Amino acid sequence: MTTAPRSPIPDTAVSPATPQRIAELLDAEGLQYRLESAPVGSGDEPATVVRTGFINAAIALSIDNDHLICDSMWRGEVPTTEAPRVLGVVNEWNQTQYMPTLRFFENSAGEGHLTISALRQINVEHGLSRNQIGAFVMSSLDGVLRAFEWVEGQFPDLVTWEEHDHE
Repeated sequence: MTTAPRSPIPDTAVSPATPQRIAELLDAEGLQYRLESAPVGSGDEPATVVRTGFINAAIALSIDNDHLICDSMWRGEVPTTEAPRVLGVVNEWNQTQYMPTLRFFENSAGEGHLTISALRQINVEHGLSRNQIGAFVMSSLDGVLRAFEWVEGQFPDLVTWEEHDHE
């Protein structure tokens, strides 16, 4: 008989998901982030958003009602004339991949380009343990990076940045 390997960090009891718990996870993984207060309606408590990202993606983690949401934007700027092609790319990803959900929209800054976004969410109505938050956040970050890497393969001419090794 063999025994199951022990987790190096024991799990916690299920408790409310908070931006601070997400930040603790990112700290433990050595990832940079910032906590930012998001504007809300008058009389409402400001919502805190955890912002992080990579060379090709801006990522926001937030709690909205009973959901922990991972929303992201790809750095590339797609001309609006490419909307039919973007629609095909987004549909292909969404039909063949489990997560994240890709979508796109016209940039609200009026610069005449489309923004490609990746989205994933989990119900947190009853809270999450540390391992559940960790699994969701880390798999979401991995999924966003995979999705945007695939988008970059579809639109290589729109990749205008370079990643440098920081050893």
